[in-house]
Amino acid sequence: MNKLSSNRYRQIVPIVLVLSAIGISLQVYNRPPRISEETVFTHYNNYLIFKNSFFHLLEGLNLYTAYPSEVWDLYKYSPAFSLFMGIMAWMPDWAGLIFWNLLNVMVLYFGVKNFDFKSNRIQLFFWFFVFLELLTSMQNSQCNIMIIGLFMLAYKAFSREQVGKAALFLTLTVFIKLFGIVAFSLFLIYPKKIKFLLYSAMYLILFAFIPIVITGWDGLIWQYQNWWEMLANDHSASSGLSVIGWIESWFGLSPNKMIIVGVGALLFLLPLLNFRAYKDSRFRAMLLASASLWVVIFNHKAESATFIIAVVAAYIWFSHSKRGWLEIGLLIFCFIFTVLSPTDLFPRVWREGFVVPYVMKAVPCIFIWIAVVIDMIRLKVENKTSEAVADLI
Repeated sequence: MNKLSSNRYRQIVPIVLVLSAIGISLQVYNRPPRISEETVFTHYNNYLIFKNSFFHLLEGLNLYTAYPSEVWDLYKYSPAFSLFMGIMAWMPDWAGLIFWNLLNVMVLYFGVKNFDFKSNRIQLFFWFFVFLELLTSMQNSQCNIMIIGLFMLAYKAFSREQVGKAALFLTLTVFIKLFGIVAFSLFLIYPKKIKFLLYSAMYLILFAFIPIVITGWDGLIWQYQNWWEMLANDHSASSGLSVIGWIESWFGLSPNKMIIVGVGALLFLLPLLNFRAYKDSRFRAMLLASASLWVVIFNHKAESATFIIAVVAAYIWFSHSKRGWLEIGLLIFCFIFTVLSPTDLFPRVWREGFVVPYVMKAVPCIFIWIAVVIDMIRLKVENKTSEAVADLI
């Protein structure tokens, strides 16, 4: 891509993202609500869950109980995230929804900007590949776009040895969704580990206790107790769009969820034995991809809007792979079934008869994650083992 094309890219992408966020937000806001016997549900229910949690925190109410007259589903995030939502809670819903989606896409934009994609052409194609999945996530007013954006910002900060920033970005993900802790694995392959851990501890304490300005000590402890009880009882019969759902639908088995997650964790950690590869940028990018895919495909609560994380991760892996026919085939497989299958491009009879019951949105991401793990194990570089081990200290 020449310099002129590169400049056009830098100008066009943020404009398209901003207009898309505004357009999707207004479309969702103006859709007719869904009416049930108990209440009227909007199509931006997730945003209202986030927004209302701030008022519940302010009023000293239990964040983690049902409020069926307001929203459908439970609030499942940290008290700190509730406090953060106060930034936009005062806005009219249409404005708050726009602000929320803009915030999400801008975090991803800055995560992608100057990312290690090797060329502007590969970076530009990234936006074509993820765009429909991006729209799906925005339509659900979810926070998953922000999560993967923060993962990428942390990766770039590690690459520049800015461990304080990396610790901040990763800690933020944990206080949005607990599975962000998986991405902390990145620190294992970078220097300045003790400094990173000290920064992480500082930010964890800060975000854990900052809601005390509203709740007081006893109120904050009560909220954490409520959060723990909600998570402990969150054993949905659904297996989600996950490895567990794939095993159940394809093979008719009902595996123990903890065993599956345990095996997945061991496979995730296995490539870290390849000490020689730690300094290779391909290995580091693939670890980011592996962690991002893992938090989706091993999450029994994963839903369609969660897959923006996995789709971005799949492209990160592809851009750092050898990009042969197998890799191209897996990426096309991902685009067809993960990105396109939930859309109207697939006839309804296909979606209901094949895509949904066989969790086909998740399957390409499962296969790609396996490919990532294999690529990381097989990656060979000339670095000496002793040098890589020294960086672990």
